[in-house]
Amino acid sequence: MANVGDNFLYKDEADIIYAQQGRGTDSVAFMQDYIERWAIDALFYEKAKENVVATDEIDRMVENYRASLIQNLYQDRLITQQLLPTITDAEVRGFYDRELALFELSEPYVKGFYVKLPPKAKTRDVRNCFLHREQENLEELERLCTENGYEYQFFMEEWMPLADLAYKTPLTEQQLMERLLKNSVIEFTEEKSTYFICADSILKRNDTKPIEMVSGEIKELLINSKKAKFIKQVKRSLYEEALKAGRVILY
Repeated sequence: MANVGDNFLYKDEADIIYAQQGRGTDSVAFMQDYIERWAIDALFYEKAKENVVATDEIDRMVENYRASLIQNLYQDRLITQQLLPTITDAEVRGFYDRELALFELSEPYVKGFYVKLPPKAKTRDVRNCFLHREQENLEELERLCTENGYEYQFFMEEWMPLADLAYKTPLTEQQLMERLLKNSVIEFTEEKSTYFICADSILKRNDTKPIEMVSGEIKELLINSKKAKFIKQVKRSLYEEALKAGRVILY
């Protein structure tokens, strides 16, 4: 697709970049812009090589960067494989109970499900599924929505910000919260569409986040508090083993 001196840009490389960064944009305009930026970078690199003579200092900087990158990648792998599994549920729970003030919600969240029916759609079968809400009813509801192309979302196992749910409806966040606090299962028609919303669980602003919402965050906090000591111990053990094996010789 382009070349600058001995540097070549091939179509398969540009296609990968488009898939990663340009999806949803005008492909022709994206490619033209990318090729131009690639050529400018290649030209600037060629100019830099003409004006900066390679030195031992640059070689040392490159090698130091490479060594640092490899060490950091290995350190991250050690933390994932050896330190993370040592964080127990009891430890997470203990931290959560001690630091509840850290986990105050700044916005409401809900668990449940949502369906939007287009104008003139039959509501009876969907309504029946909503009113009973057993597993077989939810499976039937999903089948109805899939076969008829109804907009729907199940979020019974994960917390959704109320603002995101309200965005799917003509209601404001406050209006939706007021209705759900009165009745956890609501049905309403606005702008000719019919909405069914079930909120099995509701968390209000300033409530404490449930532990399942923050367990990952707590594990990161615990890992960060232990990481320096863990890596220091790993390096010390490595050094002592190397001494015993004769791989390190001190004069």
